[in-house]
Amino acid sequence: MPSVQLWASLPSELHPPFYQYLAWLQARSVRVFDEKYWHALLPHRLEAPLQVHWLWERLRGQSTDVAVYASWGIQTQALPFAPLPFSLQVDVGIFGTGRHPTTQMCLVALQSLQLQGKWLLDIGTGSGILAAVGLTQGAKVVATEISFRVAQQAFRNLNSVKKAGWAVVVCDLASCLSKTFDVVVCNISAEALMRLLPDLSRIMPKGFLVASGWMASEWRSLHRALRSFGLKLTSWQFLNGWMGIVVAR
Repeated sequence: MPSVQLWASLPSELHPPFYQYLAWLQARSVRVFDEKYWHALLPHRLEAPLQVHWLWERLRGQSTDVAVYASWGIQTQALPFAPLPFSLQVDVGIFGTGRHPTTQMCLVALQSLQLQGKWLLDIGTGSGILAAVGLTQGAKVVATEISFRVAQQAFRNLNSVKKAGWAVVVCDLASCLSKTFDVVVCNISAEALMRLLPDLSRIMPKGFLVASGWMASEWRSLHRALRSFGLKLTSWQFLNGWMGIVVAR
């Protein structure tokens, strides 16, 4: 079972308590780079995301100059978020600039999957950023959005990518769709994900769900729900209090 990869950036005055926290979490292979950046391996347990969240909360309580990223089951480096291969128009009030931790984790997860020739469903697409990444990786994409105004902007952004094989549909989650997909991605709240799960077997009888949009403190209830619908966790990420997952059916 692979270990949890943990990276952290923090000021020097937090190094002594951080090292003690790592000892409590049974960390190993602890290294420090440039007197600010840390890397360590943590044991993989069901509670590991909550343990990382506990660590982040302790550090954030002492300084705002802190970043913590952890991953399991996915090949990443410390905050390796590359610039997008396209430009996006994002109006005020529309989610999806690419800067939010949940978006960044979804981008990393999508880049780890083979999307060429696959059908990708982006639920709650916002600016269309995740759908656009799917297009650039060779997927055929359907994006849903409950707001007509937001869907219009997603349409413009996907059109600017200059790739064929996509559509934007106005509907709540996946309620209006009858087609099946190989990959479903959604950057939505825990409540919205819970509403989506009963529909998932219909729209994705086999494949991968990439999801983010909730705080790591909600992990226990989400994990129980995922298991109850027959979904197997293949990877997870944590970034500054937020969590992202990839699960397989």
